[in-house]
Amino acid sequence: MKILLILMASVLITSSDGTPLSGESSKKLNKTVTALFPESKIFFKKLNLGESVTDDTDILNVDGKWFEIRDKSSTLGWMFFDRVWGRQHQFEYVMFADTGLRIINITILNYPETHGTAITEREWLNKFNGLSPEKLPEYGKSVDAVSGATIFGSSLSESVSKSLKLLEKMKNSGLVK
Repeated sequence: MKILLILMASVLITSSDGTPLSGESSKKLNKTVTALFPESKIFFKKLNLGESVTDDTDILNVDGKWFEIRDKSSTLGWMFFDRVWGRQHQFEYVMFADTGLRIINITILNYPETHGTAITEREWLNKFNGLSPEKLPEYGKSVDAVSGATIFGSSLSESVSKSLKLLEKMKNSGLVK
């Protein structure tokens, strides 16, 4: 049952151009969700921001990338999916935040390069854990710079920072609770 729900989340996630997650990305997402919520029967609810009452273009532009993570009775947190450009290729990542808007996990789902792979390592990604809209990630400061992955690392840090700001904006405007 749990695997089915996670797979459903994998199917729901698409980029703004309609491209679904790759098979490898779906596997990594499933593994991450299982590790983060081992005791919970969780559900993903896609936030339909395009149907919201806001005219904020920043919020409307991320429609389809945000998901509420729920169990039977409550919201457990938020999941954000994005594809970000590095030097020559895009890579996919997913960010999980708790209801206090603090990052609990970032996972690189697909990294098409052989150069700069240090940004895909758990040790480096864990530097984002605990960051929030009050303490945004800054590449080379709160998040260590990575030799050979400057463009990818700074792109990821910038995307995560924007995502946290938007999550806070959505919470302040009542779009998420």
